[in-house]
Amino acid sequence: MSYRSLLNSTIDIKRQAKVADGQGGYTSTWVVVHRNVPCRFNALASRETTLSYDKQKVFANYYVYLEHLSDIKEGDRLYLGTRAFTVKLIVDWDETHDMMKIAALEIARGE
Repeated sequence: MSYRSLLNSTIDIKRQAKVADGQGGYTSTWVVVHRNVPCRFNALASRETTLSYDKQKVFANYYVYLEHLSDIKEGDRLYLGTRAFTVKLIVDWDETHDMMKIAALEIARGE
């Protein structure tokens, strides 16, 4: 079984950016960085603490597995349908830039 065959969901990845508001100023909004990215969500039993390298404790309730995307940053948001998640930690666990694991915290659930 291949890694790609395990990716059973798709997400949009967004980043906060300043855009012109049409009145000479700027406003913050979430813009799409990647669309329809294949991924797999693994729910954690409860809000778990994740430690990585020199980082402080990170609280997350999902791990999201996907193919490596080098421009994803902590603080970006993942959108799965009407649900939104904040990227808390990014791990390239095999260090080959093939796959990545993201610790994510759910922040919104729509209906």
